[in-house]
Amino acid sequence: MTQALGQLPKAPLIYVLAQVVFTRVPKMDDIWEDFHKSVFNVYPESEIEQFALKKAGLESSKEIRWHLLSKDKRKGLILYSNQLILHTTSYTTSQDFFANLEVALANLIENLPNNISVSRMGLRYVDFLIPYGNLTVDSQVDEHLGMLDLDEIECKPINFERIANYHTKIGGELIIRHRQTTGMDILPSDLFPNILEPAPLLNVQKPHPDDVVGILDFDHVLKTNINLNTAQIIDTFNHLQKTTSAAFRQATTKAAFNHWSEET
Repeated sequence: MTQALGQLPKAPLIYVLAQVVFTRVPKMDDIWEDFHKSVFNVYPESEIEQFALKKAGLESSKEIRWHLLSKDKRKGLILYSNQLILHTTSYTTSQDFFANLEVALANLIENLPNNISVSRMGLRYVDFLIPYGNLTVDSQVDEHLGMLDLDEIECKPINFERIANYHTKIGGELIIRHRQTTGMDILPSDLFPNILEPAPLLNVQKPHPDDVVGILDFDHVLKTNINLNTAQIIDTFNHLQKTTSAAFRQATTKAAFNHWSEET
């Protein structure tokens, strides 16, 4: 069996997120504490955050989100009035990740009113690519994603970005973003910074200040209209993951996998 990316000794995976958007629930602030009690053994820490909801660039209302965190703050749930997010910086396998999501969903459903439907599901994987010896960021990704080599005309890279959109078999949209830069301000701004403790890989220093680092960001989104049913949701996420995983393997090189498989 092929080893899961998250289990590789030098895996580049730094962040994974699963999102379930559902019918807006009135007075979620009356529900969240019971939900927290039901998952407290895994997520004992909590924080409440108020944020501004904007439309057309203007603030329209104040909303609340509840952060439930594992003791080490490497895994957490984010509860809104209309969605649940599971995110982690310590991903190992999809089986483990979706098992955590399944338990959280089952406990949430017990605390929600009937007739809740799901309108959107999303699965996102973010990988941080750094150079290792002769293994540059460009040599870790497929040539169709890489940066032009303009050394012969004495041009040095600064920033590079490529975005590709695909319709997927399940009826979703897969967005692949690849960025390269000589700076470290490369993380997706809609995800970082966040409340979780960062993956250790983000603390690794570049061998040289002018070295290029990179991000591979896979965002698989499905618009749907199904009941808030745990088994059906997890089955759908497995389909989203299968396609996303296959896309990652096509987007990266054998040399990169060989390196990520090496013991530290």
